[in-house]
Amino acid sequence: MTILTGVIFLLIVAVAAYIAVRTWRRNVGADPNDKTSGFRPRIGFTRLDGMESLSLLLDNRSPDFVWAEEIEIILSELTADQQTAAPTCRGVQKIRQMVRGGDMLPISLAQVIYNAAGDPQRKYTCVLSSILHYRIGDDWFERDMGSYRIQMAGLKAARMDRERKPVELPAREAKSKGATAASR
Repeated sequence: MTILTGVIFLLIVAVAAYIAVRTWRRNVGADPNDKTSGFRPRIGFTRLDGMESLSLLLDNRSPDFVWAEEIEIILSELTADQQTAAPTCRGVQKIRQMVRGGDMLPISLAQVIYNAAGDPQRKYTCVLSSILHYRIGDDWFERDMGSYRIQMAGLKAARMDRERKPVELPAREAKSKGATAASR
């Protein structure tokens, strides 16, 4: 009977420790004055239209509504064959949707990347850099989404790796007046 009591006690302690660590991790570094602390956009994969798609994942864990305006993409180090158009290496995906608190909205980036790469007919690789423009309340923000080395075949993403070395982005004009650069 004492062994069973000891095992139950250890299980209760382990569950309590797990909950405490999860709560601490969620709250550590959370600045109560930072409006963007609960909004966690990232680049990742989702299953859209029956295939895995390279997407912008707008994860809103804050109680505030977030207006996602657009994501601007820049392609560098493009290697592609059999393109049907001249590559612009730039593109803008208009989002213009509200993300409720506690909700996650996936936005496919496959078409805008494909168009910016010049509509290649075979596999192509490039470094994807992007900037998300969004609003919380009356304040506008811009967030650099980082750089990823991607390999695609048409609209289908084959591989994505985080690019560790910094990518030099071309100069650009500010999209929104008074936009604040949000921390990552």
